[in-house]
Amino acid sequence: MPDRRVLVNLRGLLTPDPARAWAVDRIPDAVLAMEGGRVAWLGRAVDLPAAWADVPRVDGGGAWATPGFVDPHTHLLFGGNRSGEFNRRLHGVSYQQLAAEGGGIRETMRATRGATVDDLVAAGESRLRAFRERGVVHLECKTGYGLELEAEARLTAAYAELKRRGWSLDVTLLPAHDLAPEFKGDAEANARAVAEDWLPELVRRHPGVARFCDVFVETGVFSVAQGRRIFAAGKRLGLVPRVHADELTWTGGAELAAELGAASADHLMFCSDAGMKAMAAAEVTPVLLPGTTLFLGMRDWAPARRMIEAGCRVALATDFNPGSCPCVDPLSILRLGCLQLRLTFEESFTAMTLHAAGSLRRGDLGHLHPGGRAELLLWDVDDLLELVYWVGEPYRPRFLPT
Repeated sequence: MPDRRVLVNLRGLLTPDPARAWAVDRIPDAVLAMEGGRVAWLGRAVDLPAAWADVPRVDGGGAWATPGFVDPHTHLLFGGNRSGEFNRRLHGVSYQQLAAEGGGIRETMRATRGATVDDLVAAGESRLRAFRERGVVHLECKTGYGLELEAEARLTAAYAELKRRGWSLDVTLLPAHDLAPEFKGDAEANARAVAEDWLPELVRRHPGVARFCDVFVETGVFSVAQGRRIFAAGKRLGLVPRVHADELTWTGGAELAAELGAASADHLMFCSDAGMKAMAAAEVTPVLLPGTTLFLGMRDWAPARRMIEAGCRVALATDFNPGSCPCVDPLSILRLGCLQLRLTFEESFTAMTLHAAGSLRRGDLGHLHPGGRAELLLWDVDDLLELVYWVGEPYRPRFLPT
């Protein structure tokens, strides 16, 4: 018989409702019935069905229960760090200037090309543990710091090993993260190599590891036309598009994501109104990364409210990476969603759970309704608003005992 348990002694339970856009259920004195690692029933303790009366209990300790966070945009694996570059930016050097000097992504590329698969796996597990202890139960993780076939293959192999060890990941191939130095600025030749050689070979060597592919569609990197060709190649390989779009300038990346039926368009600080409407119509999830805006000292925050008004189901993510957001803390992103993107607490929380999972096409994550995975967090607070209200408090959730 499948494992059956009932979580009791909760102050309350909060969960987005996958059947109603932006709706959040807040249930006081709640209980949660679980079977085979999935939610079977939720509601008030007094309403627990009789069929669950004799099922073993799990004591929630008077906590609030919520679904675990899902992080739909990370660059988990890389070599080295860029703390020296960060200090130069504090002294006034721009991100674009550093990139023009051969820094930025290329600095990380050099360190990553020198890393072994074992090095990458060890670094990845350390970072995954940091995410996990802060309440992230599933992550999207990109390649992209190799910028040539063999280094990208090592990154993919490392992700395969992390998945084999039981980490809950979705992998995205991003060899088109920047122009590789070997192509000397020839974006067309670089795009052709990614589409015709690198993506097919990565999928051949590591079948089933990656679900998605991505391209940095941006001024000075890859154009919309080049991105379109790379994504077409990815689709032929069974990879679903995710688009680095409209981050530093407007490029039409959101419109491209809608045209392709992409799972997501990410960043979007300079997204157009037409792009928002197109994403809503195509059911593309805008994944916003406010930690990156903060860390880069930018003034233009993604227009979250306008996206919601256009009909988009907005998600939030950390964009964990060594250059523009070395952040593993979902609460920092939850707070920025409220304080800078002007989302309500309920909207920000939904964006980091249900909609984040939706951008990964994971309908059983990000909520605690029947059929969902029982990936839940227990928060020892009087009210969940404290997670945002006490800005500097390093809250850590508890997990169900196994």
